[in-house]
Order: sequence, then structure tokens, then C-alpha cells
Amino acid sequence: MKIAHLLGQYLLQNKKMQLQGIGEFVLDNFYENPFENEKGRVRLPGNTIQFSPDKKAKEDTGLIEFISQRTGKIRPLASSDLEDFLNIGKQLLNVSKQFYIEGLGTLILNDSSNYDFIQGNEVMVATAPEEINPKKRIVKREEHTDDMSFEDGYPKPAKTSANALRKLLILFALVLGLTIIGWIVYYFFQQWQDKKNGQENTLENIQPVIPSPAQAQDSLAAGKDSLATISPVNTNGDYTYKVVIETAKRQRALNRHKDLQKMGYDVQLSTEDSITFKLYTVVTGPLSDTSRSRDSITRFFGRKARIELK
Repeated sequence: MKIAHLLGQYLLQNKKMQLQGIGEFVLDNFYENPFENEKGRVRLPGNTIQFSPDKKAKEDTGLIEFISQRTGKIRPLASSDLEDFLNIGKQLLNVSKQFYIEGLGTLILNDSSNYDFIQGNEVMVATAPEEINPKKRIVKREEHTDDMSFEDGYPKPAKTSANALRKLLILFALVLGLTIIGWIVYYFFQQWQDKKNGQENTLENIQPVIPSPAQAQDSLAAGKDSLATISPVNTNGDYTYKVVIETAKRQRALNRHKDLQKMGYDVQLSTEDSITFKLYTVVTGPLSDTSRSRDSITRFFGRKARIELK
């Protein structure tokens, strides 16, 4: 329903109407049976509407209530609609244009910068059409709480199910994203740990070499004291002893042991406290070769090796 039609209806019923910032309209000399009466419409006789300009006129609370009832909107929205309609009209008047109100007439700005009103001869809508009757469209909220929503008095299908599904999908995507991010962080952390523990080494292209007894006789005295209690394992005078290649923490030792075994080295692990591990190889040979074996393994692996009793 147009605001102009509602203004005409209100004036017909109330006989007086005030438009803020414009002035007051009064309906007089109006017959009970106006001529050319149509169904739901009337045509007013000339000079029936009297207008008193007043740019300081206040808002007509009765008019706002009337618009609110006819449109089904709350009072603030009804007031805003009327204000927008009148502001457009004032802008037209300020640039010397006519402000036409359908069913009522035309407002103009005279030479004294005041408003004049010329009543029209148009047919005025006298009653609200059936389809906009607020009694037919307003539905009690408490009766439709589960499946209806309201806006300006009109029942509308609720979107509860769609919103719940959307929220569920968003939650699922969030959990999945956090899971993927956590897995990526864990993966790269493990890679960093392996690298830190020396998983990458320069021994990949080195062919496996197992120390064998040397033929030269030297450094016998250097190892005699610590190996004095070792007995020969055979009649050729050969002895069996450990050459400790490296001592490291558990993860480092396990990784190192795995890598060296893949390369073909005969290495073993031992521990006394499950925290510190020894990576070693077993050598069988004359006591005179202990120092040579130790020095050879030290140079080969890049770590200082040491001899231990088996």
C-alpha cells in the first residue's frame, strides 16, 4: 500500500492530519455520500481539503499508528517510511518542483518560500484492500515458534534446519582442518628431530668395510694394561674385544644403528639404563692390533672410538 493512499485514508477517517515540517490538512464540507462513489474509492468535492502550512509541524502520532496498523510494521519503521516519503517531497519543493500526493493534491513552494496546496480531483482509496488487511496476515508468534519466523508481521518459513546443517558442516570442516594442520606439524617436527639427531650423514656412498687384523706390530704396550685379563679365544693367540663407535641417546642410537645395518655394517647396540646406548662392533684379532683397529674405525666413522672388554 502506498504511503499517499494511507494519508488519504487517514484524512477521510480522522478529518485532520498533520505532516511534520509541512503543515496541517483538514477535511470539511464533506458529504456522507460523496459523488461518483465507487467500491472502496471516493472522489472528494472541490475545496474540501483545507491546508495550513507550518514548517515546524510535529509528527502526527495518530498517523504513525494508522500506518503501522495498515502495513503491519512496527511504529519506528512506519515513522521512518513516512519521513522518507516527506523528505523526498521537501527536496522537490526546495528546487521549485511540485510535490504531488496521490489522491490528495499538489504542494508547491510560493514566492514567499512557503507551501501552497492545490486539491486534486483524483479518486481516493477509501478502504484498505482485503489482501493487506493486517487482521488477515498477522499470525500469533507462540503458535508458530518451531516452523515460522516473522518480519514486519508477515509469517515466513524458518531456516532453522538449513542453518543447523550449515553450522554442522562448518564445524566438521574446522575439525578436519585442525587435524590436517596437526598432522603436518607433527610430520615436519619428526623430520627436524631426525635431522637434528644426525639421520643425514655422509656415509651413504661408502662401501661397507669390516676391520680386519693388521700384520704390523705396534702400540702393543698402549693396550696391554686394560686387556691383561683377556684370554685368547683360539690357539692362534687371537682375542675378541668391542670397539665402541658411538655413545648416544636412545632415538639417535636406534636411527644410527638402523642406517649402518642398511649399509652392511656389522654393528650392535647395548645399554645399561635404557637411556644411553652404545653402538659398537666386535673385532677378533691379536692384541697388537687393538690400537690400529681403534684408530682405523675412528678415522672411518669420524668419531673417536674406544676399546672395551667383551
